[in-house]
Amino acid sequence: MLRAYWGLGVGNALTAACLDCAREAGYLQVELEAVSENASALNLYRKYGFEEYGRNPKDFRTRAGQWQELVLMRRELPAR
Repeated sequence: MLRAYWGLGVGNALTAACLDCAREAGYLQVELEAVSENASALNLYRKYGFEEYGRNPKDFRTRAGQWQELVLMRRELPAR
């Protein structure tokens, strides 16, 4: 993603829209994974009520051959 688009609220808008769609569809829980080094993403998800429930220290390898740790997160949605 281009840095010129950081801080414009795109992540907030997309996260809110995804949660709204999940509620409308009747989902009771939403889950996601984020790279542990991406503090901005983790903070965004926590802001929307996601909680960490685990980590996978060797989820995938980068093109440079380094392992990336993923943070597993979930958020319960209120039942209708």
